Amino acid sequence: MISKRAFIAILTLLPAFLSGCVTQNYENDDTPVVQNQANTDDMAATRISLGLGYLKMGNMPQAKQNLEKAKNFAPNMVQVYTAFAHYYETVGEHKLTISSYEKALSIKSDDADTLNNYGVYLCRQDKIEAAEKQFLKAIAVPSYLLVAKSYENLSSCFLKNDDFIKAEMYLNKAILHSPSSSSILFQMIRLQYAMGDYKQAKSFNQRFERVTRRFTSQFLALSYKVHYKLGERGTAKNYGTMLVKMFPQSWEAQQYLLNELTSIEADSLAKRYELLKATNTLTKPKKRIVKLSPKKSKKTSPESVDKTQKQVVAEKEVNRVHLSTLKPSTVKEKKAIESSDVVQEEPKTGTQDQSKKLPGFHVVKAGDTLYGISLKYNIKVESLRRWNNINKKLYIKDIIFLEDPKLVNQ
Repeated sequence: MISKRAFIAILTLLPAFLSGCVTQNYENDDTPVVQNQANTDDMAATRISLGLGYLKMGNMPQAKQNLEKAKNFAPNMVQVYTAFAHYYETVGEHKLTISSYEKALSIKSDDADTLNNYGVYLCRQDKIEAAEKQFLKAIAVPSYLLVAKSYENLSSCFLKNDDFIKAEMYLNKAILHSPSSSSILFQMIRLQYAMGDYKQAKSFNQRFERVTRRFTSQFLALSYKVHYKLGERGTAKNYGTMLVKMFPQSWEAQQYLLNELTSIEADSLAKRYELLKATNTLTKPKKRIVKLSPKKSKKTSPESVDKTQKQVVAEKEVNRVHLSTLKPSTVKEKKAIESSDVVQEEPKTGTQDQSKKLPGFHVVKAGDTLYGISLKYNIKVESLRRWNNINKKLYIKDIIFLEDPKLVNQ
């Protein structure tokens, strides 16, 4: 039983507890009539939160009902329509999603959060250029604080479309705006690994470790691969040991124990990059070299005629050797190669040591080794590795450049 003194104390405290409550009734159209000074924007924000909560649980009718009530409270609130955009995207109504974003931006065209979210949506729909436009609009808003996140989103968007150059550019911008972001640094390690720049990947790996010690299994696995590619096997093994000790149940740890992480997610990205690089390199139109015949004197001696014939035979023999390295599968391909830009210069008279013009590339066949290719074309192994970014085994039909592609393409 409550004493009289305690009862008086409870009565004294009641107004403090009840001051935050809202009393409301409903008219016939179920529109709430607020009877205190509560801000309608706050009421709308509450309904938005409830609606998104129901959406996350998969209760679509309740989600939409709460969002409609939020719109009734604040029909000109930007967040109401961005919430509707999220709802419509979830239920697959893409036209309504776009119209919701456009409605939000018609209310406030420089709302950076809406512009960023619109960009994310467009990227998911593979509308890369339109997404880039929205992201850059968000970044241009002076009061926007999440610039690094928008740049990171831009990088992911272009990487999804296999545009590695723009992905790297925007990720560098993200790092400039947020140099201590572990998630952005991790994405850069992954990107540099995929592009075969293992030294840069290691550099960003070290920066990652300086800003955080909250390692993940994905980071440790990627660190193992980076150092392994650099030939730093001891350091790589240390990362593998950390992976097994810290995350014994993870997929990465299991793969490390089974096959020493032969293939991780970053390797799939690396294959996409290699395929793209090979396609772009081999499909570039080559410049045709026009071979000018040497001027013939009016009088030719029998000895000079015989010498010229020997030169022609020697030239054909050299061309035959070069054509054999390409191994055309059909006669048609062989004729095409014979008329292509692998043209031999005629040897100059009066010189004993005449160098042969090398073909542009070598196609790997069974039994080939990098050392054997270097002997065949008289090129240093280190040069072949640098020009072709070779840090792995050779496979049949691999293309090995015999000169620096950067200089050739200038």
